[in-house]
Amino acid sequence: MKYTQKVLVTGEDFGPVVKKTIIKLDQTIDTIDMNNLKVIEEKNAVIDKVTGEEGIIRTEREVLDTYTSDEYGNKVNNASQYITIEMSISPSVGSPFIFHETTQLNNWCNPYRLHISGLNVNPDIDVENDDKLCPQLDKWTMNTYQAIDGIKYSYAEYRPSLDDKKHPLVIWLHGLGEGGTDPSIDLLANKVTALADAPFQKCMKGAYVLVPQCPTMWMDNGKGEYKSDTKDCIYTKSLFELIDSYVKENRDIDRIYIGGCSNGGYMTMEMLLHYPHYFAAAFPICEAYHDEYITDDQIDMIKHIPLWFTYAKTDQVIDYTICTIPTVKRLVDAGASNIHVSIFDDVHDTTGLYKNEDGSSYTYNGHCSWIYWDNNECYEGELNAWEWLAQQGN
Repeated sequence: MKYTQKVLVTGEDFGPVVKKTIIKLDQTIDTIDMNNLKVIEEKNAVIDKVTGEEGIIRTEREVLDTYTSDEYGNKVNNASQYITIEMSISPSVGSPFIFHETTQLNNWCNPYRLHISGLNVNPDIDVENDDKLCPQLDKWTMNTYQAIDGIKYSYAEYRPSLDDKKHPLVIWLHGLGEGGTDPSIDLLANKVTALADAPFQKCMKGAYVLVPQCPTMWMDNGKGEYKSDTKDCIYTKSLFELIDSYVKENRDIDRIYIGGCSNGGYMTMEMLLHYPHYFAAAFPICEAYHDEYITDDQIDMIKHIPLWFTYAKTDQVIDYTICTIPTVKRLVDAGASNIHVSIFDDVHDTTGLYKNEDGSSYTYNGHCSWIYWDNNECYEGELNAWEWLAQQGN
């Protein structure tokens, strides 16, 4: 009989990675010799980024440590039926996600296998379902909402501890690749789990967090194509219906903040333009709403809303010169007094863990400026974005 394994998945700045594998043996052991172990990762992946062709790739994973553990991968100092193999991770190694060029969606890799030399272990791992541990997801509840127009949303939610106080609601709208029916993809792909962690929650003094997931992409024109005109997005009315229904179900919500990245930044602007008196503040990140489609009357309608924009100068996906920059200028010219912008020269690792070949900090795709938001690194002068957000509507 082959041993079974479960992997520990963590959400990092660059997305989810398989950090450990936890193997259940048929007997207890005291020690394990890591010198005899070799781990080969096998999964489906894009093998040609130009054509989008997919295939199976095999990668040797660097083993950092092995030890007897409990069933959750925590090291123990006694004999155990479980052993854990800890592996090196990086922005280019260990992801259990595949981005399908045809659907423009992220999915869990299938197949995903870890071949462990020297041990009779079943290599097949169902990372989408029961063969993973992901502690960052434990704080979240997954649910669905059926809108009047028939659109069905999946969503994730975090609820603060109940007390006798009112709490804000923070809404996060995902990017292009995170649509579908599995909100865990939203939470891990852009490290949205940070919004349920202690630093953000302490800053907000306890906040609800709602992460809606549309079936396709927020900028869908109804045909699965990018919306490129002034017509309403197919999700505008039903998304607001979901949000308003959620607010009405949770009577201790008193401030509603909305934000998101890329497609989600676009949808943030779309919601503000249609419901300008509903939201207490907004934080569009690398937003994709073309300024030419915003009328002067709409600028006048939203100029009172506290707004914090974020983008990087190296963004090659969204042209901020036709989105954020002209919109901010028009808002300021119209008299908006609570507009802030975090502008970054590029997007790079600030943890010190990952390096480019020349030894400099690892450089991400310039579109990924949400990393700075997740890590509470967005400032305008000495003003901090999280602290600013927590004060709006008070």
